[in-house]
Amino acid sequence: MKKLIFFSFFLIILDVHAQKSFRYGITAGLNISSAILPDLAINTNINSILEGNKVVKGTPQLADLVALYKAGIFLRYDGKIGTAKFNINYTNTEIKKKLNLNIFSVKALDLQLKYLDFDLTYNLNLFKNFYFSLGYIPSLLISHDKNLSKINTFDSRILSGFGLRMNNGTTLDFNAVLGIKEIIEGSYIHHLMIPITLNIPLN
Repeated sequence: MKKLIFFSFFLIILDVHAQKSFRYGITAGLNISSAILPDLAINTNINSILEGNKVVKGTPQLADLVALYKAGIFLRYDGKIGTAKFNINYTNTEIKKKLNLNIFSVKALDLQLKYLDFDLTYNLNLFKNFYFSLGYIPSLLISHDKNLSKINTFDSRILSGFGLRMNNGTTLDFNAVLGIKEIIEGSYIHHLMIPITLNIPLN
C-alpha cells in the first residue's frame, strides 16, 4: 500500500514539471454506496454491532446499493502523460441491508453517514480522451444519524477507475472506492462506493 501511494505521488511530481495547464472548477455527481458486511444472519443484535461490540465475522456479504449525491471543488494540473488532481467533496453515503426471514423482510441495518473527502488522484492518459485513475482518499466524518460511541471519524480509502475527457476540459470519472478502515472498530464493516463524477472547469 505504501509503495502504491509513493508511486502515485512520484507520477504526480513528474508530470507537474511537464505540465501544460492548471485548471480549477466544481464537481457534482452520483455516489452509489454499499459496504462489505459480516454475516448479519449470525449477528442477530445489529445495534450491538453498531456499538462496536463483539462481532461474529461469518461469510462477508454486501449491503444494498443506495444512490445518493456528492459535490465539491477540484484543482487539476494537466500534463503530457496525465493529470494530477485534488478534490474536496461533500459525500453522502448510506449503509442499508434487509434480511428476508421466511415471508418477512426485516430492516437489519440502516446507517447514514456524511463525509468530507480529500481525493488525491492521478489520471494516466491511455488514449486522447480516455484515462486510467488511481488515488487515495483521506475522509473525515462530519455527521451521522445514530448515537454511536465507537464510530471512526476518519476513513482511509483507495480509488481506481477510468474517465473521459471532453474537448472543453470537462471530465467524467467512473471509479470504484474501497474503505481500508472499519467504519466502527471491530465491526468488519467497510465502505464500498461507485462514484460517478462530473468535473467542470471554471477557467
